Parts: sequence; C-alpha cells; structure tokens
Amino acid sequence: MKFTLLDTKRTNNFNDPDIQRKIMSLWEKNTADIEIFMKKGLKIACIYHNYESNYKGDYSVSICKEDNINGLLDTSKYTWKEYKVDTKDELGVINTWRSIWSDEENEKIKRVYTFDFEQYSPNGDISIFVAVN
Repeated sequence: MKFTLLDTKRTNNFNDPDIQRKIMSLWEKNTADIEIFMKKGLKIACIYHNYESNYKGDYSVSICKEDNINGLLDTSKYTWKEYKVDTKDELGVINTWRSIWSDEENEKIKRVYTFDFEQYSPNGDISIFVAVN
C-alpha cells in the first residue's frame, strides 16, 4: 500500500502542550477530502515519520490518503507489527499507542522508526502499524 501526504505538523508526545490541537487541526482541515476518499473506499492514514530519535523525541505527523499509483510512502519496504484498535473505546487510539510503547519498553518489539501509521478503513476499523526489525 502507498500513501500520499495531504498535510503535516511537527510535534512531540511529551513536551508539546499543543499536540492534541495540532493533530486535530490536521483532521479538521482535511475533513472534506477525507470524507470523499472514504466514500470512494480508500483508506486514510495518520502517519508518524521523520523521527528525531524514538517515541520520546520530536516527529512529524501527517494525514494521508491511500494512493497505490502516485503514493510516495510505500509500506511494502518494511516489516510491520499490527495493533488493532478497540473502536468502542473513546481513547482506543491513545490506549493502543500506550500498549505499543509498553511493548517497546519491555523489549517485546524493536521499532525501526522509519514511519508508522494509523490506518482508518471505510468500514470503521482502525489499526496501528509500527515498523519493526
């Protein structure tokens, strides 16, 4: 699967007081396009990339659309660990990221910090894919 970036912000999970506003603004600014893509059956992704170091450092976050013809971010180049998000949980995405960080801290996974992404399917399913060794 390949993705084309729609919009990007730079942030940090632990020392950016505006992190939620930045990420929400990406979604809000692109709402109309996201709805069109989803109606066409395309997946939307929130991609995390350009990591300064690991999940504790600065990184870029981008809203992307599935684009297997012109997409620049190609998932086939990496090995992925998939984490399914409990979409019934209001904090499902955040809780899933906390689980990923815990798995990393407990050495259950070894992330490579190329890029990771949350995949939003038209049917409402959400999965988080992290690049691993």
